Amino acid sequence: MHLFSKTKSLFKLTVCAVSLVLFGCSPSASDINKTYAERLNNVLAFKEFELIKPARIEPVHFDIVSGSAHTIGMLELAQLRQCELATLIAEHNNQLGKTATAAGVLSYQIEFIQAAEKCLDTLSPDNPLYTKIAQASEQKQQTLPQYFEAMITNEREFKVIWQLTSSNLDEHTAGFTETEHAMSMFAMLNEQIKTGDISEIDTASLINALEVLNKFKYNTLLVSAVRTQIHYNEQLTTLLQQYEIDALCPANKNKQKAQKLSNIFKKFYLEQLQPYQSFLTGKLESLLPLYEKIWQDPTLGHYVDSSHEGNILTELKFSAKQHVTWWQNFYKQCEISPL
Repeated sequence: MHLFSKTKSLFKLTVCAVSLVLFGCSPSASDINKTYAERLNNVLAFKEFELIKPARIEPVHFDIVSGSAHTIGMLELAQLRQCELATLIAEHNNQLGKTATAAGVLSYQIEFIQAAEKCLDTLSPDNPLYTKIAQASEQKQQTLPQYFEAMITNEREFKVIWQLTSSNLDEHTAGFTETEHAMSMFAMLNEQIKTGDISEIDTASLINALEVLNKFKYNTLLVSAVRTQIHYNEQLTTLLQQYEIDALCPANKNKQKAQKLSNIFKKFYLEQLQPYQSFLTGKLESLLPLYEKIWQDPTLGHYVDSSHEGNILTELKFSAKQHVTWWQNFYKQCEISPL
């Protein structure tokens, strides 16, 4: 019995070991970067070596000065019982309306404008209430861009994207298609607000799109991974640039050190980090045009502005190019092949 138990335990350990080999997690991009840096350090002995993440970007909180010059009183509200607008205003004035999030407040402004348009059709233009509703609707339409900015600045689903909550994005991470669709909705919403095409806006879709962003957090993972990889590329390139290539492979001498460096570059950067960065680039190329249509404030806009040299896609490509350029010069001067 004792022998059987030991055999059974050994079998379980074997199964576990095989399972780890077959199904174990691959090292993250962050781990690969750190291992790459450590292996280079083993050969070059950097004077100062610590691969660190970039600083978090804290978006500025955006406040809207509340209040309207055109308020509708209780007695006037009673005159609008035939209008959907009356119910909308009553619901907004209760406790639920007072605790609405930035997205909820934006939704209310849009729904007010939509309901006001229908309500005005039931009133005579010489009715004082007609004028008040029309003026309130016009005022809300003028301030809609501010409410949109408040949503993308203050809603957690957008705010967290820039706060560097992660440093990796797995190629099998779910949610890219759903996120792309949701961000397309927000980009279209911003365009509709700018052009004044309010009647076609579906506020339910707005809330649903936020739920998608919250469920998958793909934007957060992607932006964090890209910014981290940019920072790692820049640090490693700076470290390598401290060394004269001639000193790493002196003429007519043993190129053992140069060959070790070459093997490290091939194993970690060419075979693993370069494909990973190509993956990040592809996802960012799809989502960045949508980011650009949504974030246009000075605080975050330059990160996504395609015309700005500091946008994150350009920085990712440039940091990778700079790193590879050092290695190209290394192979040329050392007269060895990376293959």
